[in-house]
Amino acid sequence: MTILYMLLAIVGLIASFILLVKGADYFVDGCVSIAKLLKVPNLIIGLTIVAMGTSAPEAAVSISGAIKDPSNAGITLGNLLGSNILNILIILGISAIIVPMNVDKSLLKKDFPILIGSAIIVPLLFWAFGYKGTRLTGVIILAFFAVFMIWTIMNALSSRKQAKNAVSDDVSDDASMSKLKSIIYAVCGLAVVIGGGQLAVYCAKYIARGIGISETLIGLTVVALGTSLPELITSVVAAKKGNSDLALGNVIGSNLFNVLFVLGLSLLISPISVTMDNMLDALVVLATSILCYVFAATGKMGRVKGIVFVLCYLVYLTYIIARDFMVVI
Repeated sequence: MTILYMLLAIVGLIASFILLVKGADYFVDGCVSIAKLLKVPNLIIGLTIVAMGTSAPEAAVSISGAIKDPSNAGITLGNLLGSNILNILIILGISAIIVPMNVDKSLLKKDFPILIGSAIIVPLLFWAFGYKGTRLTGVIILAFFAVFMIWTIMNALSSRKQAKNAVSDDVSDDASMSKLKSIIYAVCGLAVVIGGGQLAVYCAKYIARGIGISETLIGLTVVALGTSLPELITSVVAAKKGNSDLALGNVIGSNLFNVLFVLGLSLLISPISVTMDNMLDALVVLATSILCYVFAATGKMGRVKGIVFVLCYLVYLTYIIARDFMVVI
């Protein structure tokens, strides 16, 4: 029976990847069509709809965890910081290795400074409040999220005005689908992506346990990577379809959504004590954000830069495994 369950888990894992790819395909097509219908750049859709959609599973887990068990709220902080590191080093890294991406100049001037700024603000607030994440900290972080959303909406409205006066390739009047079809593609595609990601995590955890991998290592690898599969597959599919703005916007938007909305709301629900490990992880988030900006400033995310990102994550993964091992000892 165990062999049968293992075979079913393997089949389920294969099926999950098929669901992820097909779901991401429809999701990207729907989002690109929505961008054209709204007459806004793909980048803005990537920073908002795509980023929030693919981050929805992590947000649900983090916020519900803070509500159900306030004593584990610190784990939420670690998971969010780890997710942001993984988003840049693994998701953007693998995407760049598979499909080198061009970087829009507006991303460098507007969105990257916000990304780096958010990575600076969080550890500074923790330090200022005595290494604690208070409800006031949560309110301040949520205020920054509100400013980011208002700024993004203003950019979208500005792009629509420009689109009325000049036709560009990125913002055209010809949508590939109707409004209803675009929404159906986007919503159903996202649902399939999230479902495929959850199925992949479940099957991979069963297989990992079956071959004797420890729970700690499963959490650091299988679960961490599995919950990021929606962002990864969506970014890769978007890049392969020539929508690199959507792929980059997805990663940057997901990081901003995680640290400004999910973390802010989690702190508002349940204050936490911040450990030195949390502070170090927050500094790693800042370092990866700066490295990403430096690489993006050249105008292209190529395969070599993608390999560097992945190697950096392997170094970080080795460090956190060693750190947890030292705690156990």
